[in-house]
Amino acid sequence: MRAAAVLLVILASVAHAEPTPDPAATRAGDANLESIEHRRGIVFGGALGPSVTIGGGTGTGGNLALKLGHVATPKTVLMMILGGSAQFHRDLNMNLVANNLTYALVGVQYWPGPSLWLNLSAGAGTYHCNQCVDEASIPQYTKRAGPGGGVGAGVDLVRFRGVVLGLEVYSVGLITREGFIMTSGMSLGLAFD
Repeated sequence: MRAAAVLLVILASVAHAEPTPDPAATRAGDANLESIEHRRGIVFGGALGPSVTIGGGTGTGGNLALKLGHVATPKTVLMMILGGSAQFHRDLNMNLVANNLTYALVGVQYWPGPSLWLNLSAGAGTYHCNQCVDEASIPQYTKRAGPGGGVGAGVDLVRFRGVVLGLEVYSVGLITREGFIMTSGMSLGLAFD
């Protein structure tokens, strides 16, 4: 009799145990739901603003950056950045000439908060100096290339559906045989995600 009571208790506990759901069935059940995340799939945008360049031929000017990325997680985007900055200065004849730094970077953009993001990237770039003065004080046109990297931070100011207007600060550095060149600034950005 005692063995029959124990057997009934075991059978009753097995009968009331809830089965564990199959993970594939859970994913399939969520597959048709619409995502509520801000960023999905491919994202792209651009940023434009003033810049300051130090090294080579120091000067002020403007920067334009074009960005293309793919959402890796709800808070992380793998990003490719193509950009350039122009710096204006006076040559020996007091004419206004422009130097430029162009760059191609690949990196990660991460949102630690709902509207604050950080960016870290690496790649390569070139620096074109128009009317730079060499060691013998002779003006010349030089082109320097080398590896580079960038850091940035920004805040999303206004979001309307998939369009985001934001403000960002950035710094892009380039290492060449002649030394280190860096451009920094603040830009107004428009992104579509």
